[in-house]
Amino acid sequence: MNSPRRAPAWTQFAAGTAAISGAAWVATQIGRGIPHDRLEYPIFERLFAFGDNWAALLEVGIVLLVWAVPGIRRAGARLAIAMGDHPRRTAFATFCVAALGARFVYHASPFAMDEYAQLAQAYCFAHGHLSWYIPVDLLDRSIPRGFRNDFFAVNDATGQVASMYWPGFAALLTPFAWAGVPWLLNPAVTAATVLLVHALGLRILGSREAAGWAVLFTLASPAFTINGIALYSMPAHLVLNLAFMWLLLDGRASRALIAGLAGAVALILHNPVPHLLFALPWIVWLLTDRRRWPALRALVAGYLPLGLGVGIGWALYIATIGPHLASGAAAADTGGLWGLVIGKIHGVVRLPDYQMINARLQATWKLWIWSSPGLIILAFAGLRRAPGPLRLLAVSAAVTYVAYWFVPFDQGHGWGYRYVHPAWAALPLLGAAFISASRIGEPPADAWRAWAGGLAAASLVLATSLWFRQVEDVIGEHLAQRIPAPAAGRWIVFVAFRRGLYTWDMIQNFPGESRVLVLMSFGPSADSRLAEARFPGARRTLLDSRGSLWSLPDGPGSTGRR
Repeated sequence: MNSPRRAPAWTQFAAGTAAISGAAWVATQIGRGIPHDRLEYPIFERLFAFGDNWAALLEVGIVLLVWAVPGIRRAGARLAIAMGDHPRRTAFATFCVAALGARFVYHASPFAMDEYAQLAQAYCFAHGHLSWYIPVDLLDRSIPRGFRNDFFAVNDATGQVASMYWPGFAALLTPFAWAGVPWLLNPAVTAATVLLVHALGLRILGSREAAGWAVLFTLASPAFTINGIALYSMPAHLVLNLAFMWLLLDGRASRALIAGLAGAVALILHNPVPHLLFALPWIVWLLTDRRRWPALRALVAGYLPLGLGVGIGWALYIATIGPHLASGAAAADTGGLWGLVIGKIHGVVRLPDYQMINARLQATWKLWIWSSPGLIILAFAGLRRAPGPLRLLAVSAAVTYVAYWFVPFDQGHGWGYRYVHPAWAALPLLGAAFISASRIGEPPADAWRAWAGGLAAASLVLATSLWFRQVEDVIGEHLAQRIPAPAAGRWIVFVAFRRGLYTWDMIQNFPGESRVLVLMSFGPSADSRLAEARFPGARRTLLDSRGSLWSLPDGPGSTGRR
């Protein structure tokens, strides 16, 4: 008896992609739990249940569209070849689109405290200082107590303030902040990442076409493009890790020294963990062969000046500001700097409990939803055919993914699964390894290229458009909770607390930018007493559910840029 014919592998791939995307949509519905108001969900669960759901459905629609319109399949393969042949043009186009997205979709505005803390530090650096001062009587209204020692080190006695994050990303932002365009940094970093993905594809996979596939899979993934318009440090982590990898693969000690410098900058971007997880497999690889030891020594030499000098130096500096070392008694109680370090480790590493497991399962679904449709399937298939360097990159990604199962935070705000973004490029490069493994002209290879290219091309247009729209909605809703100050004059904006809208994240005042002062509202009566006593001549011009707006008389600071 004849056995039933199996569907071709590429047909199974398309069907499997649609099925997993459908399952991802079901997961977003389960994530809603008992139905209630959207704003009652914490932000991570809210974005998963009410944003990722539409993206999962769109992926199902993309599979059906590519099946129904064969021309999209042909266009996708041609697009990959074009990106392989013209990486600089592709990178320039990426920069232009990302810059427009950062300005008009993201509104050139920090969405979360993670973004604001580092941007505020960049403005501080741009004015030539390591920290800044807030009048002591305005501290409680300028920095909510729940944000202290998580996002900001604050000296309650003097009003001295600095970001708790290590200063590397703030330093990268500094020239852009000085020019008044900090939102342009990540678009520039994103364009540079496109060039590095192409360079790695060319070096490891050996052809422009393979490099083009890696670039297409990268740009077709909203995890890459949306982070590229945000103000998080994740894109900088990714580009520095790829530069680290590219330099190490050269094999020369001189390049390993530069790789160490790139790694040191990655270590001090905001905290050292993302790069440590990425670099660990590469350091083990260098250790296992004596012929690589000269490169290992050069790598360590590259790490030391910035990694130890700036990293530890900044930690010591922060310890002198915050309450941990504000007095001898506090220092004795906490065990000094090492007590602070050990306490931090205990606070961020633990065995997974139910909530942590649930958050990581949702984050895993985000990996699928925020990638080009079917890319994770292609990446796993590519592991079997991947050259050694890509296998090492896959190990870096796996180490990063597993390690964060033991971190108790669900990531809160953020786009895609941002904790694994520093190693995310493993997916498009492994996918390209699979697609490029078969010879062009063979029917199976051509069919794989057609389906993978069609899905990626459709995602590049449709998924990017959807997420631009959704991100703009999220940022717009967020900004709408703060009364906008007029373009001229000096103003105080009091922001009222509104449950579920993260209004305290909108208390943003940048060092040296004094035209508009944004403060927490303690209620209309208390706000009036503060404004009239602290700012003689202040006049309330608007009061509503968002808070109040006060006009200040002309005086020092009236020409500030904010």
